Amino acid sequence: MSRYLIYGAGTIGLTLAWLLSPYNDVDVLVRKPLTKPVSLAVKDLRQKAKVYEKKTFQPKTVLEYKKTYDCVLVTVNRYQLHEILPVLSAKQGLTKGFIFIQNHWNLINELKGCLPKEKIMAAFPSNIGGGRDQKGLEVILFDEAVRLGGFNKKLIQTFRNDLHQAGVKTAYDKNIFAWLKVHYLQQSITAGALLEKKDFQTLAQDRQALQRMVRALREGVDVCYRLEPATRRIGITKMIRLPITCVTAVLQKLFLNQNTQEMVRNHMKQGLSEWIYGYQEVLADGLEAGLEMTYWKSYQTGLENYLRNERRN
Repeated sequence: MSRYLIYGAGTIGLTLAWLLSPYNDVDVLVRKPLTKPVSLAVKDLRQKAKVYEKKTFQPKTVLEYKKTYDCVLVTVNRYQLHEILPVLSAKQGLTKGFIFIQNHWNLINELKGCLPKEKIMAAFPSNIGGGRDQKGLEVILFDEAVRLGGFNKKLIQTFRNDLHQAGVKTAYDKNIFAWLKVHYLQQSITAGALLEKKDFQTLAQDRQALQRMVRALREGVDVCYRLEPATRRIGITKMIRLPITCVTAVLQKLFLNQNTQEMVRNHMKQGLSEWIYGYQEVLADGLEAGLEMTYWKSYQTGLENYLRNERRN
């Protein structure tokens, strides 16, 4: 049994707590005490489920990070990470390591000077998709492996074992940080395309809009190549260079999948701001690297209009 602190009580954090708690000692760091159990609606594709099953879960919560843990699972949004880094740095003596479970464009650079390398690991929860609102969580559990890697292989193996016990597949990736950089592109460009088309279903049905996304993704891959040579080893960067009609067909098939559409719809309840942050982050780095980013920046006006309307509301 391992002792975990989950730092980030969003969809990913609470779902991981629900999965791991039957077999481990899991605390969830919260801003204020939970007055009632968490409500979950779960579609478990590992069990070939077709509908959502309602469940409740009472996580063990703490208001401060002050105990010792085998591992801290950091599940805050990408743009919130800088706010908690001083706490993680100050408390690093209380844990063997940190596993950052989030999309991230440049994790190692952001952590430089805050944490020693031997305490840094990363994972991407390919098995969890969904979102939350006032009613609770709506989550799809995909029969996909959690991809993970980093600098403390012993701790990574312990986490893998605990996930396996919870019925979750895993896959070790020695290039995890480069993989995360490439994966970051898809969610980031989806923000621009989604806001332009107003809803995901309309975007998924528009072949021309998807072709434009593919061209923008190719520009994003160019940014990856400039900033991190290891991204050239990531297979998806080669696939994106195939004939555009082929790549567009694959993307459209993915977007038209019912589970993908449900996952995006639920994520949009609270997660769009993270995707917009990613879009702007990639664009800024591409322009700084001297790339034109013609297709990528073509979504900028739509994002600016959306943000302007949000501020008014």
